[in-house]
Amino acid sequence: MIKYISLDLQGTLSDSKFSDNFWIETIPQKYSEKFNIDLQEAKKILKEKFKKYGIYNILYYDDKYWSEYLEFDIKQELDKSKIRPSINKQLYEYLSKINLPKIIVSTTTNLFINYELGEKVKDFEKIYSACDYFGIGGKTKEVYEKITEELNVKPSEILHIGDNYVMDVENAEKVGVNSILYNDDIKNLMYNIKKII
Repeated sequence: MIKYISLDLQGTLSDSKFSDNFWIETIPQKYSEKFNIDLQEAKKILKEKFKKYGIYNILYYDDKYWSEYLEFDIKQELDKSKIRPSINKQLYEYLSKINLPKIIVSTTTNLFINYELGEKVKDFEKIYSACDYFGIGGKTKEVYEKITEELNVKPSEILHIGDNYVMDVENAEKVGVNSILYNDDIKNLMYNIKKII
């Protein structure tokens, strides 16, 4: 029996454009300014850095590290961003009708989670940032293990929904957490949720 619905944030419950803009445009711009180099060169250097880190390195997600390293006010930059956070209203409204507690399990930091959820953050029983809460880069098998322990439930009593096959499906299922890959097909998602809960 499912006791918790777990949701990925960016690319699932929220649009990833807000976050993508920060990492793809803002960070390179600040890098370019700090080291007085061309923007395209900054993008090339950072692309190589992130490739070297790999998706399980915490520096891949740690906005605080980058804002301190590049010496800028991250909140100021996010506040003035022309691209604003956007919630998947159809998914949010559908899940709101399911009488089960919901949690967020995200690779991103609490700062981005709070920006993207806004007042809706109160609708979730727990918010888990792999980066901030566990000090782990990415949603690893260990992240799901720690969550099941903290919630005091069996892995099979959690249903996780996300758009990344490796982090949201493979790593969850390694622990025994039920998972559904979300690909923007809300009708298919609804069908799969009904089969599980």
